[in-house]
Amino acid sequence: MEKELNLVRIKFRTLTVVLLLIMTLAMSCVFYLKRDASFDLFSEASLVSMINVAKYDIDNGGIKYGIRFMFMKGTEDVFTNFVGSAYRIYYSDDAGLYGSMAAYNSQIGLHGWVFYFFTKYIIRNSLSVLRIGCCLLLALVLSLICYQLYKKYGLLLSSSFYLASILSPWLRNFSTNLCNVAFTWFIPMLLGIICLNNLNKRFWLYPLFFLTMLVRTACGYDYIPVIMLTSIMFLVPEWIYSIKRNKKQSKLLFKAIFGVGISSLLGFASAFIIHSYMRGDGNILAGIDDIYRNTALRRTVGVIGNSESPEAVYASSFDVLRMYLRNYKYGVSNNTTGRYALSLLMLFPICILFRKIMKRQHLLNRDTYLFIFSFITCISWFILGKQHSYVHTHLNYVMWYMGFIQIGTYLILKYILKICYYYNKEKVSTLGEKIVHKLLEEIVKD
Repeated sequence: MEKELNLVRIKFRTLTVVLLLIMTLAMSCVFYLKRDASFDLFSEASLVSMINVAKYDIDNGGIKYGIRFMFMKGTEDVFTNFVGSAYRIYYSDDAGLYGSMAAYNSQIGLHGWVFYFFTKYIIRNSLSVLRIGCCLLLALVLSLICYQLYKKYGLLLSSSFYLASILSPWLRNFSTNLCNVAFTWFIPMLLGIICLNNLNKRFWLYPLFFLTMLVRTACGYDYIPVIMLTSIMFLVPEWIYSIKRNKKQSKLLFKAIFGVGISSLLGFASAFIIHSYMRGDGNILAGIDDIYRNTALRRTVGVIGNSESPEAVYASSFDVLRMYLRNYKYGVSNNTTGRYALSLLMLFPICILFRKIMKRQHLLNRDTYLFIFSFITCISWFILGKQHSYVHTHLNYVMWYMGFIQIGTYLILKYILKICYYYNKEKVSTLGEKIVHKLLEEIVKD
């Protein structure tokens, strides 16, 4: 009997691995083949510059940061020339075109050093390989999230998350960008769902939260509030939902949220201290002051004379949020993400009222908490990174796909299926209809 059970477990695990591989390959192919190859070349050029340093054995010149601006000879007079210079030097296979380079000190640039060593010691012409690698890793992380969601919430949320992600033009375009390394955005979310599914093993996961946030922060500060909140995006709604229903479970969830939060903050703080040490040339306090005055303020609230845009200083957080609920056609052609997010915000209250009328239950349930917290998570960058969000409308719509669009899509689909379920409840007669009805019942149950 034990032998047969082990055989069943092996078959199930093998099937799971095969399905994950298929999901990963399918998503990575869609991302890579359907992406806009010209998307955000400005940011990526700073990483291509680092790749050129390794490819042509160019002297580092004592620069500590992993992100560079590289210029061809005679082009240093205009800063934006570094974009064309980086790619032209890479594709020309002519080190003689190199003129000079400057460091980008607003972040450590850990990923730049990873790409540097990969290029120097493994593959010299590494650009395409690195892009494909980033794309595959993003698809793998998203597929693993879907698997963990299936274990906790069932097929509908899992498939909704997968479909909303694979159809996202923003995730598609970010998938191969070497500057953003988008797969690192979703690892905290993956760890958070694994923690939710294995609360008794949460202590083994805390070091991973620490390491993940350390690495992500060392790669850049952009979107950090959203990325950190995704680690508890599913834990917080479960905790709120269980407070009056299961005291023991709510205590475990609260401890998990606290542990995840502390571990993530320590990871962020560690990377920040390292960066401060680098910026201050060994003086951490001087580095903190420099980062605050010349990087943090410029990206967040902004001050006159130190802002990415003068207009952004006077714009409120509500103004910025309103921008992202409209369809600015920057970065992605025919962008409808903002209006879709607004539609979800308008439709969800209707769905809640429908649930109240049809089942005579409370307006607030697990789905409601999940929807609200995913919205708070995704708008956190629009509010805390107001300056950056005001200027970078060609990039930041992707924040809606850090959980909100996927969860909103799931909830709308769920309530549509519920309508079908209740409408046809009394009309089921044949065996096929009974099977379909039973499947619907399993999908839409709370």
